[in-house]
Amino acid sequence: MPALTDPLDDGQLTLLKVMAEQYLKSGQWPVWRYVDQMMDHLGYDDAEQVLKSLPVVGSNSPVGRSYGLAWYDRAHLADDSRPALTVAAGLHSPELRHVFGDNFISVLQYFIKCQRAVRPSPDQAAAAFITSEDFKRDFPAVTDEFVAALPGIFEREPVMRRGHRQWGTAPSGWQFELHKWLKEYRNVDDLPGYVERVTELTMAANTVLIPESRAPELAQLLGSFGGKVRIGEKLTAGMPTVPGAVMQRPVLAPEEPPQYVNEDLIRELEAKQGQTQLSPDKLLQLMRELNACFRGGHAYACHALVRAIIDHVPPALGCQSFEQAASSYKWTKTDKKYVQRLLEFKVQADDVMHRHMRPSRGVITMHDLPNSGYINALLRECIDKL
Repeated sequence: MPALTDPLDDGQLTLLKVMAEQYLKSGQWPVWRYVDQMMDHLGYDDAEQVLKSLPVVGSNSPVGRSYGLAWYDRAHLADDSRPALTVAAGLHSPELRHVFGDNFISVLQYFIKCQRAVRPSPDQAAAAFITSEDFKRDFPAVTDEFVAALPGIFEREPVMRRGHRQWGTAPSGWQFELHKWLKEYRNVDDLPGYVERVTELTMAANTVLIPESRAPELAQLLGSFGGKVRIGEKLTAGMPTVPGAVMQRPVLAPEEPPQYVNEDLIRELEAKQGQTQLSPDKLLQLMRELNACFRGGHAYACHALVRAIIDHVPPALGCQSFEQAASSYKWTKTDKKYVQRLLEFKVQADDVMHRHMRPSRGVITMHDLPNSGYINALLRECIDKL
């Protein structure tokens, strides 16, 4: 597995340049069709292969942590999706190095300084926050465009993704929780150091502690998730045992799974608030809650929320019910198949919400959710029609 700092080939560097130039011009990442066509003009006829060849550290499993140079929906790379580059891409892109290097590190160090200055209460576990207004007050020279761009950067960085959320009425308003995980980055003072620290934490999160006696039987299974086996304090990618190793109970390091609803869609819908005939408020909240429950691994809640979204959006398509939308709306050939899958999913969602208690345990898990590409395609169409 290549490291995030390893040199890139010409195709990978060209892809980063195509994406970065448009981002710096407009403040948002270009749609994939633009990237694909530009890469074709430049002599690279398979831009998707180039994108997927960018280095990634960690696990490709839905339950493991991973981090790479790019952030995109691996299940459904739609023409109108907007793949984004992470801060780590700044190591290879001269265009992004200033924004994703010095500026980002300054923001991170500022949050860490504020977090260390918080005076805790002995009586309650109260969270402390920094808002976009606080940030602009403490950095008067910073541009409004940079402040507004920060949430999009936060979305792709593990330490930042944990703490930010929308704040106030302005589309560019945000607040950031000064959470305890910031302390893991206290010694980071430049971009290479940040990428190295993210890599260390990502690899550590995909390490599994098991008892020595169970190493042979579990190593193969755990390896399929992209993790490593740790017996006592020693790492091994195979199945050997270590005499005298410390006996531990198996622990899989917890981590947030990838987003389920594409965050770009959520931001687009947020930007439409107050500009549509149909109110998007409830749909926005359903989308946010679905992503939160997906990150928390709440299978039943996710099923219920997907079903709620399916039943909520038909008016955006000029339909009275999802059944009518699935049968009568003019979908593309691919989206038609996705919508039919969601229609079939309603039976499973009914099982989750209406099956009574019984002596045996339930069998619904996170793996039973429909492919995220299906719901994102549906939401893409609905948002376009609002």
